[in-house]
Amino acid sequence: MQGLIENLKSLGKTKLMILAGTAAAVMLSLILGVSAVTRPDYAPLYSNLTVTSANSIEATLTNAGFSVLLSEDSSRISVPRSDVVRARMVIAETGMPVDGDPGWELFDESSGLAMNSFLQKINRLRAMEGELARSIQTLDGIASARVHLVLPDREPFSREAPAPRASIILRPESGRAVNRKQAVAVRNLVASAVASLDISNVTVLSASGETILAEGADGAGQAGVQSAKSSIEDRLSQEIQNILTARVGGGNARVHVNVELTTQREVIVEQSFDPDQQVVRSTETKSEDQIGSKENGNVGVENNIPAALAGGGGATGSSTKRSEADEIVKYEIGNTRREIVREAGDVRRMSVAVLVNGIYNVDGSEVVYAERNPEELARLSELVKSAVGFDQARGDSISVDSMRFMDYSMDLGDPINKS
Repeated sequence: MQGLIENLKSLGKTKLMILAGTAAAVMLSLILGVSAVTRPDYAPLYSNLTVTSANSIEATLTNAGFSVLLSEDSSRISVPRSDVVRARMVIAETGMPVDGDPGWELFDESSGLAMNSFLQKINRLRAMEGELARSIQTLDGIASARVHLVLPDREPFSREAPAPRASIILRPESGRAVNRKQAVAVRNLVASAVASLDISNVTVLSASGETILAEGADGAGQAGVQSAKSSIEDRLSQEIQNILTARVGGGNARVHVNVELTTQREVIVEQSFDPDQQVVRSTETKSEDQIGSKENGNVGVENNIPAALAGGGGATGSSTKRSEADEIVKYEIGNTRREIVREAGDVRRMSVAVLVNGIYNVDGSEVVYAERNPEELARLSELVKSAVGFDQARGDSISVDSMRFMDYSMDLGDPINKS
């Protein structure tokens, strides 16, 4: 031990400080790594809580031995994913009111004998809205959601029941926005979860008051077409972006794809006849043989006397024989019948606009900007055409231009050298 201390003293003050700093850094990295590995995966337990409810729930769960994580705005409480069920049971046993989105736990403490049918309908509606809001909040990018259901009853002596309706308000996470694809997914979720709810009767709004999906008679078809349109545009934009990034670098390309889809179902029936394809359909053959006699002589009474009475003096005649054959052949001309069904959502036309940044060359102490040459732009255009399946007969258009991107120096001007 004494020898180790002497060796450390011989290193000098500077080397000892470096060695101590290295050891501290290694220990800190080890501690952070172990904590990151052993840190549990937290899952949200309750959302949209007030500060009072959040503090009460946090204290209850902490006293029960749970590891609780409270959000910065005290509106969401999370526990390790493996403890979510047990934590809900603990909160249910204490009877603590939770002012978040209520779900089917509304019926946990309710007795059917002490509740009339009106209160049961109201609690059922609240539970359905709360469960749908919880499901929507599990989607990526959605911070909170509000669901309003209108489930009217059939009036007495009415033949038709009013159609149910729904309204949804989505609040995205900080720094994000709710796109149309997410709104269509939420709309399909709610329409599938509520009985007899048509997808066209669901309205989706953003927290800023923007109507993302409005109610309409053709909402179902339009929603499907719009969803397909957004999906195709996003996929093609990402594929083009990946190809261009390999050449021009990350952040040096902007891609916009606009796809026009058909909105109506079309059925085309074609029938063609080929005279060269003659097929015998039926053959009919008819033959006829006739045998007769013809008497010769003068015209008179003797011609009407029977031969037995007339004796040998009767008139003589000649016999006739006729044979006839007839054949009828019917032909069928070959034909081809083709039926083409084009569903709504087929690509009618595609337009792609690509903007790439130029090249920055270092000339001594200065950085000189230069546009990309036409040959390179032509090659990039061919790559884009191959990536999107360019069809000139369909009317597709591809535009690839090289322009300088706006940066700090262009916004404020180049720095002035006063020396």
